[in-house]
Amino acid sequence: MSVTNKGWKNKNGTSNRTCNCGSWKNHWINNSGEKWPDRCSILGCNNSATLGAHIINNNVPGEYIVPACDSCNKLSSEFDLKGGIKLVSANKQKTCEQ
Repeated sequence: MSVTNKGWKNKNGTSNRTCNCGSWKNHWINNSGEKWPDRCSILGCNNSATLGAHIINNNVPGEYIVPACDSCNKLSSEFDLKGGIKLVSANKQKTCEQ
């Protein structure tokens, strides 16, 4: 999926969510068709991507998973994504629970 890289935020209250993939990192791997990247998806961050972060954007319908580091997963401010980041829907009915 290709959408704007600008104006993303972390979705709060997702830490207790689970899916059939076992983790949100696995969810992204299983549904992206790509291998897990070495680095965080957030523009300006060069930390290792360690988890699948739930992100939202007021201009894009739905909620998505991207590879991120723990620090960026805790950002409360708006951020931009690096170019070429693959967004995977966090909607389990559209992905792993079809």
